[in-house]
Amino acid sequence: MRRYFDALHPNSGSGFLENDQCAQQRGIGSIADLRPIRAVLTSRDYWCLQEHRRRCEDIDAAMFMRLARLIRAKMEDATVLSCDEITPDTVTGSARVTYLLDQNRPKTRRLYHWGYPDRARNRLPVCTFLGITLIGMSAGQRAKLINANGIAGELQVLAVHSQVSPEAHTCDWLT
Repeated sequence: MRRYFDALHPNSGSGFLENDQCAQQRGIGSIADLRPIRAVLTSRDYWCLQEHRRRCEDIDAAMFMRLARLIRAKMEDATVLSCDEITPDTVTGSARVTYLLDQNRPKTRRLYHWGYPDRARNRLPVCTFLGITLIGMSAGQRAKLINANGIAGELQVLAVHSQVSPEAHTCDWLT
């Protein structure tokens, strides 16, 4: 049986970012260097991120453990609000967002947590380094994009076009 640390528990996993072995082995900056990670999450996104983190920890490979650490850092530094309190320019788990990575051409993608609907194009799973970095950011905000090998560049959110996809009409699980 695997013991899961709960991000809501005050004593959970203290010091987990200080010992980022994946970063130390490759001689790159750790996730702790990104802190604080400013994000605003809906309660639904918060709980979905919690499940993504648990699944990454179950895989127990270096890349997925690093992704789990990034998710945990994002959750610990985030402000959690209800859907009604989220501003329209905040990236949620179902938002369509235009972003810029370094000086490349802008890209527009719709984030999703679970299940890839084949009728839609340009989808981006939240449970990727790019998706985790984008979720909770707001238009105009910049952040370093970290991947399995280190810092991949600088990410900027240019615009958030819509918040809720047609198939996901419910927003908060706690209300």
